[in-house]
Amino acid sequence: MRYFFVMASLLLGTLSTAAPTPPPRTIQNLATFTRLYGYVRYFHPADEAATVDWDKLAVLGAARVEGVRTNAELRTTLLALFRPVAPTLQLVGVGKKARFSVQDITPPDRQGYQVISWQHLGMGQGSARSPYHSRRLHRPEAVKAAEPTFGTLTKSVDVAAHRGKQFRYSASVRNVAPGQGPGALWARVDVANKKAGFFDNMSDRPITRDDWSEYEITGTIDPQAVRLVFGAMLSGRGQVQVDNMQVAVREKEGWQTIFATGFEADAVDTYPQSISGKPDAKSYTPDYAFAVSNTSAVEGRQSVVIRSTQREPEAVSGSEQPLFARQVALGELVQEDIGSGLRCVLPLALYGTKDATFPAADKKELATLQAALQQLSAAELTSQNRAVRLANVAITWNVFQHFYPYFAVTNSEWPTALPAALRAAYPDQTEAEYLNTLRRLTARLHDGHVSVLPVGRATQVKYLPLAWEWIQQQLVITQVAGDSLGIRRGDIVTSINGQPAEAYFREAEQYISAATPGWLRYVAARETASGPAGAPLQLQVQGPGAAISRVTLHFTQPISSYATTRQGSASRRLSPSIYYLNLDQIPMDSITRLLPELTQAKAIICDLRGYPKSNHELLRHLLAHPDTAGHWMRVPQYIYPDQKQIAGYKFLSWKLQPKTPQLTARLIFITDGSAISYAESFMGFVEGYQLATIIGQPTAGTNGNVNPFTLPGNYRIAWTGMDVRKHDGRQHHGVGIHPTIYLEKTIQGVRAGRDEFLEKAIELANAP
Repeated sequence: MRYFFVMASLLLGTLSTAAPTPPPRTIQNLATFTRLYGYVRYFHPADEAATVDWDKLAVLGAARVEGVRTNAELRTTLLALFRPVAPTLQLVGVGKKARFSVQDITPPDRQGYQVISWQHLGMGQGSARSPYHSRRLHRPEAVKAAEPTFGTLTKSVDVAAHRGKQFRYSASVRNVAPGQGPGALWARVDVANKKAGFFDNMSDRPITRDDWSEYEITGTIDPQAVRLVFGAMLSGRGQVQVDNMQVAVREKEGWQTIFATGFEADAVDTYPQSISGKPDAKSYTPDYAFAVSNTSAVEGRQSVVIRSTQREPEAVSGSEQPLFARQVALGELVQEDIGSGLRCVLPLALYGTKDATFPAADKKELATLQAALQQLSAAELTSQNRAVRLANVAITWNVFQHFYPYFAVTNSEWPTALPAALRAAYPDQTEAEYLNTLRRLTARLHDGHVSVLPVGRATQVKYLPLAWEWIQQQLVITQVAGDSLGIRRGDIVTSINGQPAEAYFREAEQYISAATPGWLRYVAARETASGPAGAPLQLQVQGPGAAISRVTLHFTQPISSYATTRQGSASRRLSPSIYYLNLDQIPMDSITRLLPELTQAKAIICDLRGYPKSNHELLRHLLAHPDTAGHWMRVPQYIYPDQKQIAGYKFLSWKLQPKTPQLTARLIFITDGSAISYAESFMGFVEGYQLATIIGQPTAGTNGNVNPFTLPGNYRIAWTGMDVRKHDGRQHHGVGIHPTIYLEKTIQGVRAGRDEFLEKAIELANAP
C-alpha cells in the first residue's frame, strides 16, 4: 500500500512569499533544451553519451540556457552542451534543409564495425531483476548489483500480560552518514492468528541527524496481542549508531520498564547478545554488519553500529544480445522541431567497433564538459537550486514523453504540461512548493501508481483521528478513534478550515494521479486526513438531527493507526454453509489450512477491497482449466523517440495451472476503487474466466510493474512502465474491473455500523 503526503505540503507551502514569474524567453529556452536532452540521452548511440552523468548534464544545461536571449545564442549554447556527446548532432533553422549523408557517419574502412543503436524494453535503469531494459546493440547493458534494502536489530518481548495498555519504545540514535540512508526505530505488535496489529517504522520521520537524539514510538498493545517485536534499522547504505533501547508499559502506578539495554555488558566488535543472543548477524539481514562499539555512546561507553557492507554498485557488463528483433537502420534520423525556431537532426544509428563509435567526438570538448559536470557538488543538487528544479522537470517530462505506455487513453495533453511545469518550478522557494509542482505535473498522467516523494527526509506527517469518504454526495465520517472528539460515525462534514468540503477536496485532487474516480476518491480521502504533526483542522459537522457543530481536531495519529484494515477476522464462517475470506488480511498458508472446510461450503465470499496478502494461489483452486491468457501484460519495445512506430511488445502472464482441491462453491467477490495493481491482476482472473459474481464498485484501473526513478536532490517518482490489458485484450487502464452488481454505501448504513456490501454478498450467497 502506498501513502501520499499532499495535504501536508499544501499546508506548509502556503508559508512562503511570492517569487517572480519567469520571462517567456526563459521558458522557451528550457523547453527547447528539454526536448533535445531527451532525444540525445535516450536515442543517440554514441559511446561518448554513455560516459556522462545525465542528471548533472540536465542541471548544467538548465543553468546555461536559462538566461539566453536569442535563438542564435541558444543554438550555440545547445551545441556546446551536446556536441561533446553527440558529435553528429545538427541544429538547423525550421524550414531549412539539413545537409546529411550516410557517408558522413561511415568510416573509410568498415571492417570490424557494426551498427550501434538503442533498443528499449520499457525504460531500463540498469536493474537485472527488472522487466524493463535499455540496451545499445553490440554494447553490453550496464547492470548494477542489487542495492541493499535494510538492516535491522530485532528483539521481541511477550506482552500478553499487557494487552490494552499503552507502551513506549525509545532509543538514542545518530546517523553517522546522513547523506546516505536514513535510520529508524520500528515496533510491531503480533496478534493471535497472524492478524495485523500495531505497526510503526517511522516512515514519515526518518532519522537523518548526525548528533545523538532520542526517538520514540508510542502506541497501544492490541487486545489479542502475543508479543511486541521492535528494533532499530538502517535503510540502504550508510551507518547508524544506537544506544539506550527501552520499552515501557503504562501501569496504574506509572511507566514500568519491561526491556532495556545500553549494550554495556556486550562484547565489543561482536553482535549484541543483549538483543538476540545469536552471534551471526548474517542470519538476519545480509549486506549489513552489526557490532558493539566503544567509539561513541550517549551513556556509558558502548553502543551498537549498524552499517551496510556491500560496496557501491558498479556497472557491470550485462548481455549484448538484442532485446527484440526490430532495430533502427543506418541513416535513420531524429528530425524534429524542438522550439525556438530550431530543428534537431540526429542519427539514431552509428557504426562502431568494440572500442568506439564513429565519428569520435572532440576529446578536448568532452573533457571540458566532464570537468564542468564534476564541479557540480552534491551540496548544490537540492531543490533550493533553481537549476535543479528545472532540470528535474526536464528529466521527468522526458521519461514519460518517451516511455509512458498509456497516453493513448489518458488525455494527458503532455506537450502542454512541459511549459506549465517549468513556469511553476521556476519561482518555487520551498520543498513543499516544489513537491506540489512535480505532483501537479505527474497528476496529468492519470496513473494510480504515481507517487512523488523526497527520499530520506522526515515529513512529520500525522493523521486525523478519523476516516471519511464521499457517500451520497456528502463527506461522511466513517471511523472515529475515540468517544470524546465531538464527532460520531455517520456525521456529515460540510466545511473544512472554512472551505466547503467539496472545494477542500478539489484542492487536494489536483496533485493526485488517478486513472479512475474510485482511486481518486480513495486517495483524496487519505490525503485530506493527513497534515503536519500537531497542526489543527477545523471542521463544521452536521449530525443525524441536522444540528451543526464546530470541532477542531489535530493531526496526531501515526499512519499505522490510520491505515487499518477492515475490522473483523481474516476469515470466518458466516453460517454453516457460507465462508468469508478477507483477502486483504489472510495469507495463503491460512487459506490452505482452510481448504478442507472450503470444499464443503455452499458459498464463499472473497473480500478484495484493498490489496491481496500474497494469496493469488487461491485462483488455482478456482480454475477448472489451465490459464491460457498469455498477452495481458505487454512491455512496449521502443526504437524511435516520442513513442513513434512502436516496434512491438513483450508479452507476460501468470500461466496458472488448476490445483486440487477444486472449490466448486458459489463465489462472490467484493471489490471497490481501493483495489489497485496486484489486486487487479487477481480480479482480472475472476473477471476474465467468469469465476465469480463481482459486487461493489470498479477497481482503480491501474496495473503493471512500477518503474521508479530518482532525480537530483533525491526525489523518487514511481509510475507504471507496462501496458496491462484485460484478458481478452480490451482496455484496462482507466477502466478497471467492473462489478456485476454495482453498489453504493448509504449514510444511514454508516450510522448503523453496517457493511452494506457484505450484506449484499450474504444475500447472494443465500439465494437459491
